[in-house]
Amino acid sequence: DRSQFCALGSVKTNVGHLEPAAGLAGLVKVLLAMEYGVVPPSLHVRRPNDHIRFEETPFFVVDRPWLWPRGEGVRRAAVSAFGMGGVNAHVIVEEPPVVSRRAPLVQDSHLVRVTGADEVAVRALAAAYADRFDTVRDPWETADLCHTANVGRSPLEFQTAVHGRDAAELAAALRDVAAGRVRVARADLDLSAEQGAAEDHAAEQEAAEGHAAVADLVRAGYVHVDWPALSAPGARTTDLPTYPFAPERHWHTHGRSASTAAASATAPARTISGATATPAQEGPEAFRVEWRERELPAGPSAAPGTVRLVVADPALREALTAELRARGASVAEPGRSADAVIAVDTSSPGEPLDLGAFWTELGGLVRELPPHGGLLWAGCHGAAVHPGERAALRPEAAAMAMAAAAACAESRRPGAVVHLDPDEPAEVLARRLAAEYAALRHGAEGVVAAYRRGVRYAQDLAAAAAGPRYEPSADGYYLVTGGLGAIGRRLTERLIDRGARRVGIVGRSVIDAGRSAPLRELARRADVAYLPCDVSDASALAAVAEELGTRWGRLRGVVHCSGAANPFGAMHRRPWGDAARVIAPKAAGSLNVVRLAKDRGADFVALVSSVAGARASAGRGLVDYSLANAYQLALAERENDIDTVVTAHAWPNWTGVGMEADASFAAAHSLDAGEAETAFFGHLLTGGAVIFPGRAPAPPTGAPAGTGHPTAATAGLPAVVPTVVPTAAGRDLAAMRASVRDAFVHVLGEDPGERPLQGLGIDSLVIAELVTALEQRASLTVDPSSLMRARTADDLAAGLATTAGGPPSQAPSRAPSRAPSQAPSQAPSQAPFQASSQAPAADDRAAALSVLLRPLLQGGGER
Repeated sequence: DRSQFCALGSVKTNVGHLEPAAGLAGLVKVLLAMEYGVVPPSLHVRRPNDHIRFEETPFFVVDRPWLWPRGEGVRRAAVSAFGMGGVNAHVIVEEPPVVSRRAPLVQDSHLVRVTGADEVAVRALAAAYADRFDTVRDPWETADLCHTANVGRSPLEFQTAVHGRDAAELAAALRDVAAGRVRVARADLDLSAEQGAAEDHAAEQEAAEGHAAVADLVRAGYVHVDWPALSAPGARTTDLPTYPFAPERHWHTHGRSASTAAASATAPARTISGATATPAQEGPEAFRVEWRERELPAGPSAAPGTVRLVVADPALREALTAELRARGASVAEPGRSADAVIAVDTSSPGEPLDLGAFWTELGGLVRELPPHGGLLWAGCHGAAVHPGERAALRPEAAAMAMAAAAACAESRRPGAVVHLDPDEPAEVLARRLAAEYAALRHGAEGVVAAYRRGVRYAQDLAAAAAGPRYEPSADGYYLVTGGLGAIGRRLTERLIDRGARRVGIVGRSVIDAGRSAPLRELARRADVAYLPCDVSDASALAAVAEELGTRWGRLRGVVHCSGAANPFGAMHRRPWGDAARVIAPKAAGSLNVVRLAKDRGADFVALVSSVAGARASAGRGLVDYSLANAYQLALAERENDIDTVVTAHAWPNWTGVGMEADASFAAAHSLDAGEAETAFFGHLLTGGAVIFPGRAPAPPTGAPAGTGHPTAATAGLPAVVPTVVPTAAGRDLAAMRASVRDAFVHVLGEDPGERPLQGLGIDSLVIAELVTALEQRASLTVDPSSLMRARTADDLAAGLATTAGGPPSQAPSRAPSRAPSQAPSQAPSQAPFQASSQAPAADDRAAALSVLLRPLLQGGGER
């Protein structure tokens, strides 16, 4: 017979809709109401729903503060949270029992575990714990805090532990962790207690007992500790600082407004790979690298962790081992796992550098690193800090350094590159490397630094002034390598437009000139000859120049566009044979064309390169291509002179031309093809390496404002159509992978690579956006639940290609043109979702709710 005895409210009227955290907000409201004995009102309730007769129900709406004190009965509350897919989470909460007094605690030692997603978080959390232990009032509060830290916090990937007799000792030990004086280890499920103790012995630690022994094991990575058994009997959970989430911005937008674009165009500085520069004149911004004095940022000098050294010089290895141990690090024995790697190449200029051996070694290092393990690569003669050093610059060394940085960017691992002074003794080099490693361990990743005569330098970008104007001569001839590719053909046309009358084109393929439409079109405007040639073969290239020179006279200039790209894929899975095919035309080929041009007195050599050689993030999935382009940029710096100007242009994406490199980079770094062509001739005689950062591409014609599609093409990539391998169902797996990755870039702003999808923070609304993006790109209907069942983006693509039922009846309006990542060795035994080959209408902009509900309305209702 009772009615209206149960309070009813919604926290959304107070704090708004928190999407995936809405249910959690309701739970917090209930807990606070129990703690303070007052239920807060639901705001703005003026008139209840006319269709609900609350007076006949147990409920009443709380429209004003309602007292809810402890009474004779137990207080209980229910929290409901409804998901967009129809899921209802219902939790019943009961008030905690009244706390009873406890007998005095007698315990002579306490243990505290600190765990976090990375080392930075562990040290930040330790500092917060220390502040909390400073406020302890009695021994039981100390025991409760230890119990909460050890049992009430989820174990994460990195961990450490401290011990002490009381709160003051624990606070001091925790501050040692925060300052970097105590080791933080990666959790190792396979590490036994015996192995952990052996690692302590290897680190020259004294044998410990009790809580001290447990702390040492935890610092070695041991995880199989019975933490509840270590709590004081009767200890309770209490208020302990919560996790220190990283203050990083992850808000992705698809385009820029006109005001934003104008603001960025007049911005005083631009940042590329950690460098800043002032924009140049109107038109596409062009920069060149300059080195400026910059001290190592202040930070903890300690460098805890286990380090693997890859150092051939015995003296440097010995000195570096001593420096690292002095900073709290342990050096891993050969064959043992490590938290980080320091690899140093100190070969002299006369020693040949084997890029194949380097590629294999780098792949092994990256493969063996743990998920958050760092790599510091150091070498000599890979950077010309001062102009007088350019003659000794080794393009191979510069290429190796960029490949190491790109491999770290690709695998999302911390990385740094240090260009050493070869004239400094081993002890000094060891101090430099240990200091840079300490900075890397404490978050200074992506650093590119150099040391010269005791001074530290860092890269800046300075505005590059356009070179002298060049008018092509009607006498002699110009040579364009890769001249039938998308970029090469456009530049050949512009050369002819500007006055060139004879152009020799070379390419690897044997072509019937009479049946080639591009050659016939070019031949109508100038005297054009095509000769097959592998530019990495110096004798073959010389033979071509001899034949063309006999016919036309002097070689006036060379535009080197030759190149190729492998499908996207992790570098540690790519054999050197595949990488070599990409590197040869850019490395050996560039060296050959430069030597040829200088021998024959040419006016210029223009190396069509890519920002992948200057920006590590642009080389994700294409580390071999990044290495090859870095070689070109360094070669131009070394070989440029007054007689033959050698310029390497590091281009971003040319919108709508060629193949696409890393799509998340393309989303913010592109140039219109017409702009790029103008900039090419404006900087034809600039000399050295010239970098064009580009900007976010404009939305395609007809697209709504603010929804630009980042699908521009990379200038350095030739218009090579990759071989497609249909799946059993008839769909092209390569194109499907490109579509899937493009959809993720469009929605999230980055390519997920090989990361598990569950770790990307995808909620129901993001799933709806991804489904829409996938359907628009792949011309099929996607079940939203497939994104929750697929492990990675590649699994998603494999399932779509397998179950799509053959090629679409009509190709998408934007067919993916980039090379996809390397296919897995075999497809999943069971597709993670179902898809239909029926394509949505071209103008279908399905709302998020309709996308989520579509599976419920199809398939006869079984779903």
